[in-house]
Amino acid sequence: MEFDRERAEEIFSTYLACHARNDRAGVMALFAADAAVEDPVGSPVHEGFEAIEAFYAGTHERNGTMRIERVGALLVGGDELTAHVRAALDAPGAPPAMDVIYVIRVDAEGQILSLRAWY
Repeated sequence: MEFDRERAEEIFSTYLACHARNDRAGVMALFAADAAVEDPVGSPVHEGFEAIEAFYAGTHERNGTMRIERVGALLVGGDELTAHVRAALDAPGAPPAMDVIYVIRVDAEGQILSLRAWY
C-alpha cells in the first residue's frame, strides 16, 4: 500500500467522523492490533487493541458526541500524517472548543500504528 495524501485523507477523515459520533467499531477498524494511543501526549500510553478500545469506550461515554472541524491542511510525510482540528462537545454547557494536533503513523496496510494528540 502506498501511503500518500489521498490515503492519509481517507484514514483521517474516517477517524474524525467515527470519533465524533462515538462509533467505536468504526474507530477501532482503523487500528493495527499492536497500535498505541497517547491522548493527550504526556498521559499514559494505551498499547494494544484491547487497551485502545477501553480508552475510546471511556472517552465516548464521558464526552458524548462532538463537533470536530479541521483547521488547515493535512500534512503527510513518510508513514505519518499530522493535522490540526478544533473539537467541541455537543453537550449543553460544554466548555468552549479546544485545539487538537494529531500525529498519526500508519503501517504498510494503512492501519494506524500510533496516534498522539496534543491539546
